[in-house]
Amino acid sequence: MFTLFLVVFLDLIGFGMIIPVFPFYAERIGVAPSSVIFFLGLYSVGQLVGAPLWGGLSDRIGRRPVLLATLLANAAASWMLAYADTGLTLAISRIISGLAAGNISTAYAYTTDITTDATRPKALGLLGSAFGMGFILGPALGGLLAGNADDGSSMGRVAHAAALLSLLAFALTVFRLPESLPPEARRSKTSTRQPLSAYFRRPILRDLLFATLVVVAAVAIFQSTMALFGAERLGIGPRTLGWVYGITGAISVSIQAGVIGRLTQRFGAPALAQFGTVMIALGLAGIPLAQSVFWLCGTLALFAVGSACFNPSMSGLVAAAAEPHERGGVLGAHQGAASLGRVVGPMVASGVAQLAGLTWPFVVGAAVCVLGTVLLRAALRAPHHQHVTSG
Repeated sequence: MFTLFLVVFLDLIGFGMIIPVFPFYAERIGVAPSSVIFFLGLYSVGQLVGAPLWGGLSDRIGRRPVLLATLLANAAASWMLAYADTGLTLAISRIISGLAAGNISTAYAYTTDITTDATRPKALGLLGSAFGMGFILGPALGGLLAGNADDGSSMGRVAHAAALLSLLAFALTVFRLPESLPPEARRSKTSTRQPLSAYFRRPILRDLLFATLVVVAAVAIFQSTMALFGAERLGIGPRTLGWVYGITGAISVSIQAGVIGRLTQRFGAPALAQFGTVMIALGLAGIPLAQSVFWLCGTLALFAVGSACFNPSMSGLVAAAAEPHERGGVLGAHQGAASLGRVVGPMVASGVAQLAGLTWPFVVGAAVCVLGTVLLRAALRAPHHQHVTSG
């Protein structure tokens, strides 16, 4: 499990390193400022397509080959980004990177393969902390490599460093990560892969997947609006915002890596998932009231606690609702729903902000989280809901 943690951690650091430099580089090669969000969104579009495909393939050929292929693809995408000099090559690099990032579903499926109902919540929390730590350290390292250049000229060395980290994760997988899905547990090569719509026809999975979509969309509304809101309302710049994000991420990581297993044993994954949506909603609703950075950190602490409880709990609930031979595909659908939320959220935030101002996207996000709670409760009240209450 520790090796998988390192593999995911290194890959996510590489992804995070790109974030602080990408907007400047995109403008440097001729992308209009208003189009930068579109190019960033291409990553989520690629992930939306890739997650179900990689998850289903891993059910047939095993988790390890999929992880190896996607890590190499991610290294290639970062290398391509280092030399991108047109909007087209920039777009292709982001799409390939997003497609490769669909391996997240495979990493979660690997975790469910090697854990029991009793140990799964802690393991999923540890994996979630790898994502969180990657997102915290990645932008910081990217900023250090970029130095004081604010014109995107440092993208070459940042992208090469990201590619190197993906190759290091590839080497770890080759030499240290054994296959988790034995041949007898794999889906038959002659069987038909379940289409995504099939999962939505199963009531429990449908409600869990829709809940994932709407809550992740609410989180994406926050992510796409926070920088603009902080600059307009509180006058804070990138450095202060980086510290705010760092504090938020540290809270989330400490919960996922430290206490999520014990919390799940005491309260259960369904209760924690619902608690998480409520805390995210409270955190989002409190942001428009912020008159100082101190208040902002306080309300984002609620948001961080909610995210730390929601993410691993939902992954566990979705995995428990699937049969062992289809977990890769189901977790791929789960990650696909999350990716769709990351596409829809910024679009909603942009429209709401243009119509009503920068405070209202957070209000809409809070309301969307309430809808997520309703969907979760519907899933847990469904017949045979015992399948999603374990762990």
